[in-house]
Amino acid sequence: MWIALALLAAIFSAATTLMLKRSVGEGGAVLSTVAFRAVAGLMLAAGVSLLASWPPLPLAFWRTLALVIPPEIGGMLFLTLALREGDVSVVQPIMGLLPLLVMAGGVIFLHEVPSPLAVAGIFLVAAGLYCVGLRRGASLLEPIRALATSRASWYAVLATLFWTVTSLLHKVGIAIVGPMPWAATLTLGSGLGLAIALPLVAWKTGSIGAPTRVMPWMRLIALTALFYAIQQVGLQNAMGIAQAGYVIAVSSLSILLATVLGVVWLREEGGAHRIAGSLLVSGGVGLIAMFG
Repeated sequence: MWIALALLAAIFSAATTLMLKRSVGEGGAVLSTVAFRAVAGLMLAAGVSLLASWPPLPLAFWRTLALVIPPEIGGMLFLTLALREGDVSVVQPIMGLLPLLVMAGGVIFLHEVPSPLAVAGIFLVAAGLYCVGLRRGASLLEPIRALATSRASWYAVLATLFWTVTSLLHKVGIAIVGPMPWAATLTLGSGLGLAIALPLVAWKTGSIGAPTRVMPWMRLIALTALFYAIQQVGLQNAMGIAQAGYVIAVSSLSILLATVLGVVWLREEGGAHRIAGSLLVSGGVGLIAMFG
């Protein structure tokens, strides 16, 4: 069951990324992110209210929520900076570290013990994601060498570290209140928390990035929010069932899906390294599914 939920999260995470790219074409990046997260949080909260009941929210829940929102926002901001400062071919391979770091954190902090073959699967996923992001004809070591010269690479490392922390804290929050209340409050809270940055954006740029075409932007935000809400349903419910490292490895298929869609739909350049990466990711997910 958790495999299906993690795959659902991967599919709709890729869809969220593609829709957000269109949203930020109409309005500012920070404003669009605040808007879609706030709307998605309201959708999830309404779903919890209609389909279930809200559990008690003890002090431990509020403490965990307060801990998770800063790294959640930090991950978003540093990934945005990474993509703004450097090429995707440098930034994306570094994000392949995420499944490995979450697996290590799960072992150390959550006392999760992955099976040997599932560990091999997670390494295959990480290697595949690394290959998928490489440029055609570039050295296999290009993303690693870029760490010496590129700020974008270090922004990507910071984003990965922040999201490792959030992935581990998801398990804590879910254990306290359950996956759906956690998804709703996390999504809404991160949107509201990021809204604090809007005055800074206005001060630095002279505008919060208000869209010139309001209705098209609002439609895009609504679709982005819907896709993100579905992604959170899959991710948080999978996290409630399986080990964090397993779930993050399978849901990292979203990077592969977004890359494939970029090649097919946006006519971006493909290459043998992307085929090899796809095979490695697929093999890794298969091992996790069978032995995780």
